[in-house]
Amino acid sequence: MKHIIAIFLVFISCLSINAEVRIHMEHEGGVYKVPCEVNGLKLKFIFDTGAASVCISQTYAEMMLENGYLHDSDILGSSQSTLADGRTVDNVVINLRNVEIGGLTLNDVSAVVVPTQNAPLLLGQSVIQRLGKVSIEGQYLVIHNANNYTEEELDAIFEKAEKLLDNNKNLQALESYRIIYEAYGDETNPWVLFNMGICYARLDDRNSSIKCYLKAIELADGEDDENDVKFEAYYKLAVAYYFLNDADKSINYYIAAAEYTETPALKAECYIPIADYYTLESYFKAIEYYQKAEMIYDSSHDIDFLTKARLYDKITTCYLINERYSKGIEYCDKTINSYNSAMKNNRLDENDLFRYIDSYQAKGAALLKLSKYDDAIDAFNTVKEKLKQYDNQFTEKWRFDALKNAANRMLSSCYEELTKN
Repeated sequence: MKHIIAIFLVFISCLSINAEVRIHMEHEGGVYKVPCEVNGLKLKFIFDTGAASVCISQTYAEMMLENGYLHDSDILGSSQSTLADGRTVDNVVINLRNVEIGGLTLNDVSAVVVPTQNAPLLLGQSVIQRLGKVSIEGQYLVIHNANNYTEEELDAIFEKAEKLLDNNKNLQALESYRIIYEAYGDETNPWVLFNMGICYARLDDRNSSIKCYLKAIELADGEDDENDVKFEAYYKLAVAYYFLNDADKSINYYIAAAEYTETPALKAECYIPIADYYTLESYFKAIEYYQKAEMIYDSSHDIDFLTKARLYDKITTCYLINERYSKGIEYCDKTINSYNSAMKNNRLDENDLFRYIDSYQAKGAALLKLSKYDDAIDAFNTVKEKLKQYDNQFTEKWRFDALKNAANRMLSSCYEELTKN
């Protein structure tokens, strides 16, 4: 009896694999139109293998939104497309929750809203690829082996998706990754979900990107590269929640990311944004995480002097705001020395040049607070010398003037105090 059941199951499986779906199309004006149902709304789309995505006119999109077929949450973000004449236009990207074609249902189909009122409805490759192999026989759209791909075909789709992602064609890449995920389900390589998250993030759909990163973390359990996936996914989650203005979740995910890497520089990349957050509420907590990064930087030969200088500058600010002037002076010197080392090989950009000269300014101000007037005068005079030396590198003169005027005021204060004494 078990043998008969097994044969029956194999027979049913073969029927499913070899099944075809035939959809009658209407031929109008030289084009074929396919009847579809989108979020419950019946529409007819032009079957267009040359279109990369499903395209909907602005008129239809507004009508669907007004009548509840689209929700505000279905608006994903924006993308760009190139017209036949070479012009680039911005489009709104939306999510079609359900698209039914010939009894087949596809969930979460990305579509482009074309910014013209009378643009045709196009059924492009973002749907066609997910249906499987298709052909046209007379007025019938035939879907062969619906939703079934060979391993070789899925490998080719993955390679295509990677190239699309590299070229910032995020909507097309997303649809290709979706085909792979629909084929493999929970057996999908977690990097596929991670890359889907990147696509969504680039389309400004942070909530969908978060779901993909979390799924990537789930699928990574037990994989050989589990730690690599989890570090990258947790880090991206932290960034996503930063853009969503959720500081607590962002900090927690940066902490989680740091636990999944043994690479010192990557750990430091997690600690620094945590410290940046804490500068808004607790400079002592900020210093704690900045100095975790500092310990890594000081023990590593792979960290360049410019990166170190920027970190020391952040720590300097924390100490000086908390009126810990001696520690602030110590980190001013570390900042200055690191910038001096960096300048041996590279010219500083204007932002770093400003920080470099401002470090002398900050040092002078701290020395003034400690009543070390002669040392403060040396620091402020160094500011003026550096400004004269690098005058032609300041394109934003207000920065130059701000440093110069502050140095002159501080010098006057020093001389006044010396006169009193």
